[in-house]
Amino acid sequence: MKALVTNKTLYGHVFAFVLIIVTGLIIQKGYMNEYPTHIHAWAEQDHYALALGFINNGFDFFHPETMIYNKQFPGWWKEAYDNTITSVDFPIHEYTVALLMKLLGSTSPWVFRFWTLFWGFLGLFFLFKVAYRLTVDWMKSALITAIALTSPVYTYFLNGFLPSIPALSLGIIGLWFYLKYYENNQRKHFHLSIAFLTLAMLMRTTFAIELIAILCFELLRIFRKESTFLDKLPSVLISALLFVAYFLWNKHLRDLYGTLFLNELLPPEDWQDAKELLADTYNKWTYHYFQRLQYLVFYSLALLAIVVSLYRSTKNEEKKAVSIKKSLSLWWLPIIEIFGCLLFSVAMMQQLPFHDYYLLDTFFLPILLLVMLTLNALPNAREANHIGWGAFLTGVVCTLMVINAKTTQVERREMENDALISYEHFQGADLLLDSLDIPRDAKILCLYGYAQNGPFIQMQRKGYTVMTNDNDLLETALTWDFDYIIVENGKYMANFEEKRIPLSKLKRIGGNKHLNVCTADNDWIYQEWWQLIYH
Repeated sequence: MKALVTNKTLYGHVFAFVLIIVTGLIIQKGYMNEYPTHIHAWAEQDHYALALGFINNGFDFFHPETMIYNKQFPGWWKEAYDNTITSVDFPIHEYTVALLMKLLGSTSPWVFRFWTLFWGFLGLFFLFKVAYRLTVDWMKSALITAIALTSPVYTYFLNGFLPSIPALSLGIIGLWFYLKYYENNQRKHFHLSIAFLTLAMLMRTTFAIELIAILCFELLRIFRKESTFLDKLPSVLISALLFVAYFLWNKHLRDLYGTLFLNELLPPEDWQDAKELLADTYNKWTYHYFQRLQYLVFYSLALLAIVVSLYRSTKNEEKKAVSIKKSLSLWWLPIIEIFGCLLFSVAMMQQLPFHDYYLLDTFFLPILLLVMLTLNALPNAREANHIGWGAFLTGVVCTLMVINAKTTQVERREMENDALISYEHFQGADLLLDSLDIPRDAKILCLYGYAQNGPFIQMQRKGYTVMTNDNDLLETALTWDFDYIIVENGKYMANFEEKRIPLSKLKRIGGNKHLNVCTADNDWIYQEWWQLIYH
């Protein structure tokens, strides 16, 4: 398994890293300063707001905040707080973005996207290194890297705002150091592996699955006398203490200030519900997880590996003396991890139809590891004297995957959605409010703007959100301590007849063709505003 370090190997790794960057930039061309308005815009805008929140709060890491006073949990936006602090997984990603924004003097989306892209490229490079360490074959390693780079969900979030890509990259680096430890038994590599995996787990709790899988695998090796116990204890204990410490702090923030981020398990209600949820997930995300071509590659490799294994068994090519004790097979590592991912999928099944990026947090890495091990079971093209044909076939497959990746980038942005409409309507909203002498520290009640943090990012002001069609929430919101109300014209008229009484309290003080800026006035006669909108 071990890949020898030579000048040729070094040059190959440099070439691979350059190829990853060039290909990645070709795929991401045109999207590097795009505001999050498409699939999962809600989640992406929340993390964008976290970075801006650190700038606004003087970089207080332990009190992350967004732009929203009424939090989604526990009251589903019906409980208003006197601050915008929220609990969230260890926000080192957003904090670093905030530092970069401060340093560069810009809060534009490109700063966030470039930082995520950097981590994505780094993760892909280490994925290549992991694959090469397992297969000692450039073509196999390139194929694995291309599959990851061009997976539709990976491609879409490669330069996005979620911490999934950085956490995944940390998980890959942690795996790389563990494989080095597996080979050379140097304790520093084990400790480095635990350090990277711990940081990934803090950023995205689901990466606890990978950390636990590696610890379980190592425990099996200890039982088999292949490894030792006490030398691993310090780093494992530190990892556990850090996780528990931040978990308790996060719970403190959640209890005191509420949160915008999901923090509970959502299993299916019963077996029928589970079948429906899994069917929805399959129908919606199957070809967002991987391309059709990539599924074909998976099936072909599995079939070929079975054929090769059967052929070798008949030729007794892998027969070993009984007295030789084999090391614990690395196949157990992805198997254990996939079992953990299945448990997580059951625990969060109600969310699976709505979050394709859960794949990046769970099954993505163990699936790639399984593919690596499958490729390792196949003969190398060089050994089979077919390096020319192997390079040609790998190049064609990788090129087709890159072309498909560019297509999926367009397809995932074609559908018009509420986030895009609100973004277009709130263009220049900060200048509109400035022109009405509304201060930056004014509290704005935003009616029907989607998603929750998006309009406030564009207004550069904090406030209360009412983005759901909920009469009780609307009537409750009109009692809160806001200074001004803002509502899009079309959404006001669409809701007016149903919510005539509460909306009749809005007195328009200014606006443009898309937005109305209002105050609340119980004596205001709604017909005057209604006529003003139409004229």
